[in-house]
Amino acid sequence: MKKIISLLLLSLSVVFVSCNKNGGEEVPPQVVTEGVYILNNGNYASNDASLSLYNPESQVISANIFENANGKKLGDLAQDMLIYGGKMYIAVYNSKVIFVTDRKGKILKELRIFEDGGPNLSPRALLGHNGKVYATMYEGFLAQIDTLDFSRKLIEVGDNPEGLAAVDDKVFVANSGGMNFTVGKDYGNTVSVVTVQDIMQEVATIEVASNPTELLTNIRGEIFLISMGDYVSVPNTLQRIDPRSYDVQVLTDRPVTYMSMSSDSKLYFISAQYDENWNAITSVGVYNTISSSMEADFIADGSIIKNTPTSISVDPVTNDVYIGTSDYVSEGDMYVFSKEAKLKHTFGTGGLNPVGAFFVMGLK
Repeated sequence: MKKIISLLLLSLSVVFVSCNKNGGEEVPPQVVTEGVYILNNGNYASNDASLSLYNPESQVISANIFENANGKKLGDLAQDMLIYGGKMYIAVYNSKVIFVTDRKGKILKELRIFEDGGPNLSPRALLGHNGKVYATMYEGFLAQIDTLDFSRKLIEVGDNPEGLAAVDDKVFVANSGGMNFTVGKDYGNTVSVVTVQDIMQEVATIEVASNPTELLTNIRGEIFLISMGDYVSVPNTLQRIDPRSYDVQVLTDRPVTYMSMSSDSKLYFISAQYDENWNAITSVGVYNTISSSMEADFIADGSIIKNTPTSISVDPVTNDVYIGTSDYVSEGDMYVFSKEAKLKHTFGTGGLNPVGAFFVMGLK
């Protein structure tokens, strides 16, 4: 939740101030958040993934946007979403499809990606970079998709790749090895570095903490990574990767589960752990990636987040923080906090297990 925000803000904010016919200066347009899509993962093998649209001004949520626009369900296990250019991309893992839609959710193209002669592959994370869309395919591949003709290229990376980040002409891929536990192997512990400018080629692998899953970058191009460990004795870990030297640094001993970057390069993260009675203890931390310092915990008004956090997303315009939660049975909830850490609104997400908030920006 999550990608190319700084470039989009820059493109929206490049305006020219000129004189109007009365000799006064025209007021430049203002970048605003027009709407917020909420992607609901659904339950495994239930064909109940869904897309909702939240209006931050009216605080109204509209459910089943995709189904209403297309007369069909979104599918089985929506994994990630990307708003890039004039299109939206939705990765549906168990249905093995990436839907390309307009900004109202109407299908433009259904992409099924496969090796030559092989079965359809299962998409996980999405990234927009330099006019291309990249997708990790859980069977061990990185796909590059042309945004004009939808042609595809594939390159093999590590086991069960998850999150993506891009710096210059390189895409970084977290190789989780998430399915290795089923065959008695260790989780993955590498990030693949793939050049993508002319040809796709893996040029390096970076050793990181066990089970890497989520990647993002700050305004300086530094890379931040969550590794989930083994869920028993190896904790989940927040790390920073230098994109040029490939040096890796652990940033905190707090167990970090989800993260999102604000437009001013503050990293907001969910830290979830359990007490001796297996009661979930959830906190929201803030790490300033420019000053390399941990700030005070985020929630300042005593608000309690109920159920299990499933996502955190930051509005790139307002820096409002959206925290999704789930009990894995009933409709999920979304908590919206102001950048001053005060609760603004809580609403039902219109579906099960929200995996992120995705922001539609425009000019006003």
